[in-house]
Amino acid sequence: MEFFKISCFNIPSPLLMFPVQEENKVCLFSLTNKREYELKVDLEKIQNWRFVGSSHGWLVILNEKADPILLNIFSGICHQLPGKETFPHIDSMHEVENEVFEIHYKSWNYSVTHSSETLRQLSVVKAVLSSDPSCDANCTVIVMYYVLGTSKLAFCRLGDSRWTGFGGEIQSYYDVVCKDNMLYALGGGPSIEVWDFHESTPTRKIVIQAPCPQELKEAHQIYPSDLYSSQWYLVFSSCEMFLVVRYIGEFVRYDGEVVYEGDTLTNYFIFPYRTIKFHVYKLDFDQKIWLPVESLDDRALFVGGNHSVSLSVKEHPGCNANSIYFTDDYWDRMNEHDSYGGHDMGIFKLGDGRIEQLFDYDLQKFELPPFWIVPN
Repeated sequence: MEFFKISCFNIPSPLLMFPVQEENKVCLFSLTNKREYELKVDLEKIQNWRFVGSSHGWLVILNEKADPILLNIFSGICHQLPGKETFPHIDSMHEVENEVFEIHYKSWNYSVTHSSETLRQLSVVKAVLSSDPSCDANCTVIVMYYVLGTSKLAFCRLGDSRWTGFGGEIQSYYDVVCKDNMLYALGGGPSIEVWDFHESTPTRKIVIQAPCPQELKEAHQIYPSDLYSSQWYLVFSSCEMFLVVRYIGEFVRYDGEVVYEGDTLTNYFIFPYRTIKFHVYKLDFDQKIWLPVESLDDRALFVGGNHSVSLSVKEHPGCNANSIYFTDDYWDRMNEHDSYGGHDMGIFKLGDGRIEQLFDYDLQKFELPPFWIVPN
């Protein structure tokens, strides 16, 4: 995949990958030096791809036929991952015509037909890597994938021919992060399963169950589900673990007020959906409780479709301390209309709750949703 790489290796991270649609190109924007770097890729060739993960500087992509690949845009190295037909919940899959597939799911007694576009939306929710494949031949790719409205877990190692399912008591997973070949999988509650990937078969070590913080329990009164949706992320910062909760207004008026869809005329809306607020909690490992976080000190968090990360602004000048950098990962609504999607990104200031733009842009529809890339 030599057509998808960048000629300059020495680019200060973190990086935002985004399309420049009017010029038919894809760029990386460095937050450190505020410069843009063009990728050697034709935007039209990848518009039908879906990016489902960014981890250790590598991208996990579903190509035009919804098959997953692992790509390093700096070296151009590409690994073909096991095909979509090998996910644990699929019994068989056949291409009945160009990019149209007949699928028989193990839990169903009948077959369904989906296009590649539908499969890209219905298969992988998120992907992360246990380590950097450039340095570790035993690197594992872990994915959250859809099954009947829930998110389950599967993994493969480079060279495997199939995805292998695994999981514990959590019925649907919200986020996954890796640290030192250990996987931390977030579920409702919130609860966290810890899986050891040092051996060929993952083993569950512990389950962290801490009481739901009172502020999170009462959040539905401030952010009712008929007006807001939410996303949960796990983020490691040195030896600390954060739970980041993102509240998204489903319909937002020009003045920033979240309203019902029929409350006002459509042309009064800034965006059909937009992030309004973040709440952050830190896990006290000794007492097994989540503590509200007032300040991230010199840290900046990066969340979205990427492997969630925490960076020190002292080591990454150009980033704002005590801030959350976010991109759009509202997959359920991102492609519902041609006029918007991929637009919900910015910088949330935890101190005063303000949201700033990442950079100047007028688009509400990004054919290739912006993604964070943080190389090792």
